[in-house]
Amino acid sequence: MGIISVQEKTNKFWDNYSKFLIRFSWIILILSLIITVGLTICLLCLIQIRPFDQTDFIVRNGRASKNAQLINKVFGSDKDVRTHQQMDLYPALDVIIKRKINHENINETNMLNNQIIEEIRSLDKLIHSIQINDVNNSKQYNYTSLCAIINRACMIDGNYLLSDKFHKDALNLRYVESGIYFDSLTGANGLASFIFGKDFKIINATLPEVDYDEEEEEEEVGEPEDLPVVKHTSSEKTISYVPIFRIRYSLNISNDHMRHLSTQWEREVLHYLNEKYQSNLIEISPSTSTAITDTVGKQARDEGPFMAIMLLIFFIFVGFFISIQGNFHTSVGYLSICGVLNLALATGATFGLLSVFKIQIIEPMALIIFVVAIIESMRISIVCGEYHQIIKEYLPVSSINVSTKIDIEKILPSIIKSTRPYFLSSTLIIMITYVIMSIISPMSCTRYLGLTIVLYIFIEYITHCTFFASCLVITLKRIKSRRHCLLCHQLPNDYYIKDRRKSLSKTLNKQVTTLTNVDPIFKKIFTGFLCLLSVIFIICSIWLISSIDTRLYEDKFLPKNASTLKSYMRAHFENYDIGPVIMFVIPKPMNYENKKNQLLIHNLVAQCLNETAMNNKFKLVWLEQEDLNDVLTSRNPLSVRLTPYSQNDLVISDKKNRSVIKASRFFCQYRSTKGDRNDLQAMYNMYTYAEQSSLPSIFPYSFIFLHYESLAQIRREVYLLTIFTVTTTFLITFVIFLSFGKALLIFTNLLALLTGSLACLYLFHNLTFNFANSLWLFVIPVIFLDTLIHASFNITKSKWKYNRVILSLLISLCIFSLFSIETYIYHVIRQSLIYQSIICFILINFILPSWYYIIETVLKKNKNDRQPVPTENPDVIQPVVAGTEIQNLVYEPNGNMNNSV
Repeated sequence: MGIISVQEKTNKFWDNYSKFLIRFSWIILILSLIITVGLTICLLCLIQIRPFDQTDFIVRNGRASKNAQLINKVFGSDKDVRTHQQMDLYPALDVIIKRKINHENINETNMLNNQIIEEIRSLDKLIHSIQINDVNNSKQYNYTSLCAIINRACMIDGNYLLSDKFHKDALNLRYVESGIYFDSLTGANGLASFIFGKDFKIINATLPEVDYDEEEEEEEVGEPEDLPVVKHTSSEKTISYVPIFRIRYSLNISNDHMRHLSTQWEREVLHYLNEKYQSNLIEISPSTSTAITDTVGKQARDEGPFMAIMLLIFFIFVGFFISIQGNFHTSVGYLSICGVLNLALATGATFGLLSVFKIQIIEPMALIIFVVAIIESMRISIVCGEYHQIIKEYLPVSSINVSTKIDIEKILPSIIKSTRPYFLSSTLIIMITYVIMSIISPMSCTRYLGLTIVLYIFIEYITHCTFFASCLVITLKRIKSRRHCLLCHQLPNDYYIKDRRKSLSKTLNKQVTTLTNVDPIFKKIFTGFLCLLSVIFIICSIWLISSIDTRLYEDKFLPKNASTLKSYMRAHFENYDIGPVIMFVIPKPMNYENKKNQLLIHNLVAQCLNETAMNNKFKLVWLEQEDLNDVLTSRNPLSVRLTPYSQNDLVISDKKNRSVIKASRFFCQYRSTKGDRNDLQAMYNMYTYAEQSSLPSIFPYSFIFLHYESLAQIRREVYLLTIFTVTTTFLITFVIFLSFGKALLIFTNLLALLTGSLACLYLFHNLTFNFANSLWLFVIPVIFLDTLIHASFNITKSKWKYNRVILSLLISLCIFSLFSIETYIYHVIRQSLIYQSIICFILINFILPSWYYIIETVLKKNKNDRQPVPTENPDVIQPVVAGTEIQNLVYEPNGNMNNSV
């Protein structure tokens, strides 16, 4: 009784809603237009668009962020920081330099040449001379003046290559075991692994030392007088070959204005080096902190119109397929255009509302528009499909009842009851899922994106229930008055009767009857095989998506025309096995003279070096470089007591008799910056090693940890979003429709859709979780949610209302493939939509009917087993058979009860 009561109340609500629409359709249409157009005007007047990059993914209250704040508090604002000491990817220019191939001597690539060194010094002067204009105070700045503004908080890593000492010693450069090269006169320095790469060659040079001993010559008879006596020989390692040089111009920043100036400077220098710089001796591969995001963003904006063209083609095909359904009288015609207008109004209202509250809009919001456009198109197609199926029952079939009028008050409630509950359930599912994700997500961009989706889908549902529903009522009124769907002239009374006689309904009915008269045994085997295949597909898909890795950078992120940037990244990966450094920070005082504490420090460094993702040739431990006794007892300034590579690694408080080390840090290093599973695991291992150590409050930090935490969070949220979507779908459909079987059916098929599309992307396109595709993966799971829910509750009905949208999407994607698109995210969008469309098509046309047939067969068999065997009485059996035939006829897909009668 409770279920029946709920159903009755629901039906009553939709009936009242239908009556309200019929009575006030024009008023609702005008009011919805006024409100949405008003918000759209607010959008045009108040819109604020801000730039977007991977820093928006940073986990603000994450472990790395908290550690960074503590380091800034303990060590203060570092001056003259080097690459390994930096707390962030500051604006910087990084230049990798190679020798140009000489056609006379192709094999000559050694950079240890006086001409090459002079050319590099000229390049340095050129970089220092490039100026930018500050529009705020009409001043010009170069690298040196920018450093002066920010209290000289900048450093040229590898400036040892520019020193007179290196110029003098380059042809006979002694190899330093520590890898640290230092010019005591100028302070210029450099790490060998940074300035020379990994492939420099070392030789053993033997230097004879001769001496003449006159007394020995007089005493020893028989020795030739003209030969010297060799007293001893010395041997040392020298660097004989260097294939590459590297210099990095860093600019620390103190405020937003300085960040703007620094970014402007690095962009200006990069543009000059890429477009204007020429040299006959060297080839340069420059990059900056914003080079990748600038290149990818520019390419995406340039190719954005192609996405708009694809969306337009999609709308054209959807509108065409919707308009050709039915006959000249019943075609909805322009109703699909009203759907597009409804989408535009919902979009303007959503972002207009954000603009009213001064919420800035980021460029990836276009992805939400694309997703909601597909959802709205599917809803329009479902409404029109249900309309055509229902309208057939109300049209007169002969001239006898031609005066019969179409009763809108019966048609509209039927259309609404067959569509609105499913749209309501999908809207609730999307809103609940993304509200939960926004609450639990520590990343600001996904939280912002999730709440925008919630607002967008809510406003879209409201406009669909008001504006589009009013357009539907007006369309029904025109059909009732026998008006042509596009023109205003009235059709003759018997037009649709003549048109129906020309229809192919009888032929279709014969075909459907032929298809349904298949051997039941074969049908059971075939449907059972499809159901088993779907289960295997889900299991394999879940296993495959668990193997998807993360990436910080891949070569396919960059367009083909970014040759210089690709050259830099290729040179970085081929010539270096060094990545970001990891600093272990001890923020509290402790006894560094204690041998046990020193052993703990060395053990921690050894654990780091033993990781497969780490560079086992690099470590910077100040205890190995400095004289601890001199550090603690000397009265000299710190600049004298400490070498340059340790001056920012100790916080020393001078007391009366001796100094106290209040905080310190030491370093190891990643091998690369792939950002894959191994790099992320190494980060977690560093945290574990620090927690297990007895050193007081020690913790690891690297500026790359911020990005690795974000990558791990992206992967986690994609998995959580899939779980929440299918779980919420199951709960909402069960609560609204009170059908456990249908809810479970939707759950399994939605799981197959979401996991299957990700598995295909991973299997065929080597999908990784990264900053470029994460936002798209965050919004794509809900595209075909309406389709699966509605199809699961209408399995026996025609699938054309779903298939035409899927077909339109596939056609537009195929046309989109003809364009020369280089933006990585656009390729991911195209590939993911193709796989989702194909999988959804298979699910609603084959898998869902197969599961339905298996379930119905089992239920019917159980029901027959429970019923007693009736006695043979023809008078009793015949009505039952007739009733069954009539019931099957009414629910036969594409059937026509009137023709049968």
